[in-house]
Parts: sequence; structure tokens; C-alpha cells
Amino acid sequence: MEKIKREVIDAHTHIFPDTLAVRAADKVVTYYNLTREGDGTADMLIKGGEPFENIRYVISAAAVKPEHVVNGNNFLLDAAKKDNRFIPLCSFHPDMDYNEGIKELERVKAAGAKGIKLHSDFQRFPIDREDILPFYQACADLALPILFHVGDENSDISSPTRLYRVISRLPELTAIAAHMCGYQAWNEAEEVLIGTPVYTDTSDALIGLSPERLYDLIKKHCTDRIMFGSDYPLAFTHSAYNALEALPLTEEEKENIYSATAKKVFGL
Repeated sequence: MEKIKREVIDAHTHIFPDTLAVRAADKVVTYYNLTREGDGTADMLIKGGEPFENIRYVISAAAVKPEHVVNGNNFLLDAAKKDNRFIPLCSFHPDMDYNEGIKELERVKAAGAKGIKLHSDFQRFPIDREDILPFYQACADLALPILFHVGDENSDISSPTRLYRVISRLPELTAIAAHMCGYQAWNEAEEVLIGTPVYTDTSDALIGLSPERLYDLIKKHCTDRIMFGSDYPLAFTHSAYNALEALPLTEEEKENIYSATAKKVFGL
């Protein structure tokens, strides 16, 4: 089978240590009442990208407790050192001591992190909580983009509106609103985030959107602010790619989504 020659950057994946991976992946699918294709290990992520000749993966995992931050970040940084196809996004927890949190951001930046991943529903904080804004400002000052999980049917703490408040206060922050700006909150996302300077990715969008609606949102937001994402272990990279290929996008739009936007955002 001939490999896909187009350069592809899967800008939304998660990996975990082998001993924890299946348990961590199962927690996610249980919370969202979904199924998964992968097991959360790095090896299976790579296997899901075998059809591609030129593939890289943005890897992340949001630390659910402050005491997990350093070890979790070290795992991601080590994975990226071992395999240059991995682009690490590290994490912090807003309940960390402020000075310790800033030092950790500076440390991971120096160690090669290309951004930060936050999942407020799992980390249990509203995106726009006032005392977290200094952390966001530090990320902006360090040129660390933040990939925010956005959208939840069971809570509004990660809502598109809350992220809109943040980017309105901190326009210098490079913010990425995952899941086409709001998982299962796409009507709200279209009202407050689609068409703004925020970046987004395509991960999980086709779980709740028709191909026609997703295409419409892509056209409204513009592909120079959209990245391709699988949300592995929920989907393999090639599965998410095949689903997106069904949309009537131009070659220029595909190039933006599959690689060019991610290169711009993460300085690749």
C-alpha cells in the first residue's frame, strides 16, 4: 500500500506511560460516553500513523493534580527526546503555588515544550478564573501557546464564552480552542469564537457535527487558524484524516489544516 505523501501534523493527541495508558484512556471514554480506537500508548499512536510518509504528533496530557505536573511534563519531554516525531505540550495546574508554577513553565520552555495543554473539566477550574490569568500571561510572555479543552455537555467551566472572556482580556495570548472551538457546544462556539483570532483544531468535531456543518464552520473560521487533530486515543490519526478528507476542501485549505497552521502556531 502506497503511503500518503502529504505532510501531516496531528495537533491533538494524548499519550500516557504504558503502565497507566489503558486506565487513563478508559477514564476519558467513560466520562464522555465514547469509544476509543487506541490504548493511549505512544507505540499505538505511531501505529495509527503508519499510512503517512511524513507525520508528526503534538502530544499532551493535562495534569489533574498539582503534584502530578512535574512527572507528567517529564514524561512528555522524554518521549519527544526519544522520537523527533513528537511535539510536546506540557501542563500546569492552576492550584499550584504561583512561583512554582511559573518556574515550571520556564523549565519546560527551556526543555523544548512547544506549548501548554489545559483541560479545565478534568483539572476542575473555570477557564476564566481570575487568579489563573497571571499564569496565562506568563505563557504569553514565554511564547507558549495554550491548547484549551473547550466544551462539555455537563458543565460550563470550559465553555466557549469563558474562553472568549480570556482572549478578550489577553489578546497577546496564543489560544487554541480545541474541538472546533467547543465540543458539543458548537452553537455557542459559532456565536462567540468562530471567526475570532483564536486557533482551533478539528478533533472530535464529527462526533457531533454533520460533515456539512463542520465544513461551514471551517469556512467561517478560515483554515489559517485551524489544525488537524485526532484526539488519540479516541481515534487513530489515519481515521480522523480519512473523515476529514471527505470534505470538499481545496488543496490550499488542506495544507493549512494538515500542517501549515500547526507549524505557525508551534514554531516548527
